[in-house]
Amino acid sequence: MNDLRFALRQLTKSPGFTTVAILTIALGIGFSASSFSFANAFLLRDMPYPEANRLVRIFRTSRQSLNRPHTPANLIDIRQSAQSFAATAIYNEENFALGEQGQPAEQVVGLAVAPDFFDLLRVHPVLGRDFAADEDEPDKGQVAVITQRTWVRRYGSDPRVLGRSVRLNSQPFTIVGVLPSSFDAPLVWGPAEFIVPRVLFPGFRTQRTNAFLQCVARLKPGVSLRAAQSELDTIAARLAQQYPKENGSDGLRVVGLHDSNMDGVSRSLMWLMTGLSLTMVMIACANLASLQVARALGRSREFAVRAALGGNRSQLMLPLLLESLVLSLVGGALGLLVAWWSNDIVGSFLQVNGDVGLTIPLDGRVVAFAALSSALSGLAFGLAPAWLASRASASDALKDAGRSSTASAAHQRLKRTLIIAELALTVALVGVAASFGVGARKFFHRELGWQIDGLVSGNVVLPFNRYADDARLREFQRALLERLIGLPGVQHASVSTSLPVYSMGGVRGVLVEGQPAVERGHEPNVERGSVSADFFATLAIPLKQGVFFSPNLKADDPPVAIVNESFAQRFWPGGSAVGRRLQFGENERWIEIVGVVGDVRMAVRPEAPETRMHVYRPLVQLPGRNLMIALRAAVPTEALAPTLRQAVAALDADLPVTRGGLLRAETDRMLSNINLIVINLGISAGMGLLIAGVGLFGVVAQLAVQRTRDIGVRIALGAQHRDIVRLVLGEGVRLLAVGMGIGVPVLFMLNVFLRRTLPEVPIPGIWLLTLNVVVLCGTMLLACWLPARRATRVNPVEALRAE
Repeated sequence: MNDLRFALRQLTKSPGFTTVAILTIALGIGFSASSFSFANAFLLRDMPYPEANRLVRIFRTSRQSLNRPHTPANLIDIRQSAQSFAATAIYNEENFALGEQGQPAEQVVGLAVAPDFFDLLRVHPVLGRDFAADEDEPDKGQVAVITQRTWVRRYGSDPRVLGRSVRLNSQPFTIVGVLPSSFDAPLVWGPAEFIVPRVLFPGFRTQRTNAFLQCVARLKPGVSLRAAQSELDTIAARLAQQYPKENGSDGLRVVGLHDSNMDGVSRSLMWLMTGLSLTMVMIACANLASLQVARALGRSREFAVRAALGGNRSQLMLPLLLESLVLSLVGGALGLLVAWWSNDIVGSFLQVNGDVGLTIPLDGRVVAFAALSSALSGLAFGLAPAWLASRASASDALKDAGRSSTASAAHQRLKRTLIIAELALTVALVGVAASFGVGARKFFHRELGWQIDGLVSGNVVLPFNRYADDARLREFQRALLERLIGLPGVQHASVSTSLPVYSMGGVRGVLVEGQPAVERGHEPNVERGSVSADFFATLAIPLKQGVFFSPNLKADDPPVAIVNESFAQRFWPGGSAVGRRLQFGENERWIEIVGVVGDVRMAVRPEAPETRMHVYRPLVQLPGRNLMIALRAAVPTEALAPTLRQAVAALDADLPVTRGGLLRAETDRMLSNINLIVINLGISAGMGLLIAGVGLFGVVAQLAVQRTRDIGVRIALGAQHRDIVRLVLGEGVRLLAVGMGIGVPVLFMLNVFLRRTLPEVPIPGIWLLTLNVVVLCGTMLLACWLPARRATRVNPVEALRAE
């Protein structure tokens, strides 16, 4: 306790150092704890359900994707065969058209789940009930359960909501229950509002096409993920053997429920942010260690006296270690406030599954991370100075200077080592931040192969209960196109099943006439989408060969397709694809290729696409339910969004248009999370650069002060100012060169990691690396020049008199 009081007194004697140290640690720990709290929330935290570590999701896999949904019959087979799970439940995400009395139709996110879904999660309504066992049968009463936030936001927490009727997809549903807030898990279920029973139609037992169902399961006690995966591998092999046409080389994969919605790219970026934030803490620790070395050097006589009075090594080290730990713990506590403030700001802008705003809590794991980081930081910048102090000898107490040449040399070696470490870490931190920032900016404005600016878009989902067959789909799509093209100022209008924002549609294996036969299940994959005749003109996708789809094409005309250049070059390099044929599955009709268009890139997809080959089918021949509208007009485009909604409402008042507005604004919104990463890295890099510059300035300034007599003699003997500047700068340049020599290879490896993780993001090459080195060298040379300039003003008479 006496040592602690003494450490506190020493810190109060140096208020400037104490304040700078605490603020440096608080900012470093705060930003690193904030980054870790995001990784914790997205990657590490358990779901808010009992025994959540046993909850898993089962995915279908292919050669291109690990997270595919299941076909109904396959999923029924899995449920009946798998013995590793105590329970399994079918569900799928749904977009409902919500119609409230006196309100326009609104699209809301929901789930269609099996009746045992809530039993599996062990979550039950706080009001009312969940679903009865038979409510997944066709023609049963339509009931719905709402989430807690829907109850609060839409119904003002009114308990009389039970029994209330709402219109979902133009059908009446009775609200029978309200879920607790513990059900909410936007990372997995999205911003779900209404949950209805997943109707299991009789045809599901034989339907092995149209994969759209998901599966959540609970492992039996004692069963590991590895054991469950082994059993699923066996089931997948059996399904592929029994149904080779439908399953081919598909497999099954089990993954923890919390991790199920995080892809490899997001996971890598989360840990990269945390790692680079910790790099800033390491830079701060190196700088603080350098300051502590200087303080220990100034107290050498004190430590020598302690040694003369019989103090052992641990007693000599303890005061400085306690000072460092006090600084780190106080800074860590303030760092938690910085992390809370940072999380509140960043979380309010974060987009998760289309919903803006996410609470990122500072739970026990984050507090433990901050405490451990603080303690390790205190040891990191306090241990080396304390060790040097413990080397003080009793004979030093008899010397006026209170220090030996040996101790001075050791101090200088340590300070040089610390500043080299700072510089190397700063090169890596600043370089990665710059590479990612410049790459992200290029990614935002790269050439897409289509013209996104000036487009107005909107999404319409046609519910199955009212648009059950292709004839109804075609009639609605025909009438919608007529209305769209008739809107004032509209030059081109299209309806398609997707726009090249994230993907162009579902991935399918394709057979090409005249190509060598391939093993079933190993066909080349393409992205297939359905588009209206004016799609390519609306998006300004150029025609390379052949013709576009005719607007007079009929549903019963011979099937046709348009392919992109990558497809044409893959199968007919140097030749023409027009007139060739392809098919999707051996029993389907052959489709003639009538045109080739330019390749397009996905506007918001930083990872590599599953395939770069695209096949476009006419919407009239392959209609869809999830429709993307695109308009290009000569009038101000902002005015088209309400007109677009009116055009859809005129055909069906129960159909809402979502994400209606400028497509550029929508994609910018979808890319906003990348901007948050750029800002995070930029702040960490800026602080690291500032700390390293201050550290180098301090080291060179101290070296200049220690050589005051030498400089005075040189000036007295006729040395010019440039000679003195060269002398002082030389030490800084040597430290800078060594730090760069270590940091540049590390930066190069980190850039390779970024290129592999984000292949669609154009990470700059050698030019940015060179620019980083030049900027860092310029900044650090400025830090060295200031003490060098001061050294040229040394009065040789005063310098020699002082000695």
